[in-house]
Amino acid sequence: MKYMYEAHFHTSDVSTCARISAGEAVELYKNAGYSGVVVTDHFSTDCFDNKYPGKNWKEKIDYFLRGYHNAKKHETSDFSVMLGIELRFDENDNDYLVYGVDEEFLYNSEGITKMTAKQFKKLAEKNQLTVIQAHPFRIDSNITNPRYIDGIEIYNGNKRHDSSNNMAEIWAKKHGFITTSGSDFHEYEDLARGGVSFDRFVSDIKEFRAELLSGRCELKIP
Repeated sequence: MKYMYEAHFHTSDVSTCARISAGEAVELYKNAGYSGVVVTDHFSTDCFDNKYPGKNWKEKIDYFLRGYHNAKKHETSDFSVMLGIELRFDENDNDYLVYGVDEEFLYNSEGITKMTAKQFKKLAEKNQLTVIQAHPFRIDSNITNPRYIDGIEIYNGNKRHDSSNNMAEIWAKKHGFITTSGSDFHEYEDLARGGVSFDRFVSDIKEFRAELLSGRCELKIP
């Protein structure tokens, strides 16, 4: 038996570009036969400054976590809701899916969006985080130095962007990267277009990360 998980998932509770609330989105994925989602709302200086002007770091994280907390209310014994982030540094418009963060890490990491990918890599290693560059071949993205990431998203299911997924897969094979697939869920049309599947049910982000690192996961690529 395979257990399917959404690895790239946004909520309208936090991400201004998303159109579906956390609770409704979780129910949609349950009905689609998935075993869980990683909530990866946008985490960037622009997002914080535009949505939470004048707020201190704690207040910003309180708000950022709303999507995850609201989704978590719909978790069941056979459906996991896990915390992740889609991180963007000020240095460019690249996005990184980060798996392994917890609430304590976010509250204690003021200023991480002002770091570079190189600087963050050291912090990620110290805190056992896995850093995946999302949709690295979109026209507004740059290829990150392979030394500063653990892998790349080789399939992004968002229909409103050309992610050049074929190029991402070629690049991943060249560098022996960890690979992921995600729907980049924002709207109804994105539902269940991507995902990663494991041979076992995982109930938290540490288990999710361990399965990614094991190389045993399978990717949903339509």
